[in-house]
Amino acid sequence: MKMKLYSAATRDEAIALAYADMGQDAIILSEWEAESGFEIRAGVERATQRATPQFELKAAPRPSPILQINRYRDQLKEILAWHGAPDGFSDVVATSGARLVGASKDPSSGFSTALEGLIGFSPIAPALDRPVMLVGPPGSGKTSVAAKLVRRAAAANVDAMPVVADFDATNGHTQLAAYLRRDVEEIESCLTPDDLMFSLNRIESQSLPHVIDTPPINPTDREDMDRLRDLINLVDAEPVLVISAEGHPMDLEDNVKAFAELGIRRCIITKLDVVRRRGGVLFAIANAKLNLSHLALTPFIGGGLIPATSNRLARILLEDAPGAEILKGAA
Repeated sequence: MKMKLYSAATRDEAIALAYADMGQDAIILSEWEAESGFEIRAGVERATQRATPQFELKAAPRPSPILQINRYRDQLKEILAWHGAPDGFSDVVATSGARLVGASKDPSSGFSTALEGLIGFSPIAPALDRPVMLVGPPGSGKTSVAAKLVRRAAAANVDAMPVVADFDATNGHTQLAAYLRRDVEEIESCLTPDDLMFSLNRIESQSLPHVIDTPPINPTDREDMDRLRDLINLVDAEPVLVISAEGHPMDLEDNVKAFAELGIRRCIITKLDVVRRRGGVLFAIANAKLNLSHLALTPFIGGGLIPATSNRLARILLEDAPGAEILKGAA
């Protein structure tokens, strides 16, 4: 990862400098207020380099192509098993990836291409061309993602309006205001669906892009899901699922599927920085046929919401998995 230090009179100016220099994929790693202004440290992934696999087969004659493919398949399957992915999902990815490796002579390229065959990728435009309504279970990090989307829009010179559907009266707008470092009065807070529609009509009349943070929904509670279905039908915004990478694979599968059945088509994975085994959430998304939009890799609001791609996903899976060294060349 390439890292640089930026300083400016204000925090927003420092962040804008980072994005202008490094691009929209930059991650804000740390930030602090200095005597002369604000300083931030930002990083960006280096351009993918196709490296030679770090191994050499000493035996002569060389193994047959079929034997080599079988070895790749076993290695990929072991990595996915370590990540907690179900056996069936691991088999499909490993078998497909091994065949692609055989054709390309590139182990990690086959891995990322196999993932792309099972998971769709559809990042949200920084300018928020269509309003976004974030939904998800408790603790998924919706409010943090809402703040990141607003900050991301600001970096693209778009003034996005944050809106909180505070139907459970938990003062969610206070938390969002703190994340955005704004006054509470600047955050639209709506205690009822009628309040929400009134606010949205006013915002839409001004043609302002907006992000809606909704109350947490328990996917195992039918009444909760019915209320969410009604809200999705009521509001003219795209519902996007925010799901944490934490949890048991089978629970994740059930929860993501429940949200997908409401017509949700895109999702954002959060808390990838606090878990090492990520196979369960990937299987849940693939099984529900959702498109993956972004990956939240840090808790910092100014960065860490990375557009999802198969190459990035492959790199994340290879970060900590034992025995993954030979596949890291091109992932």
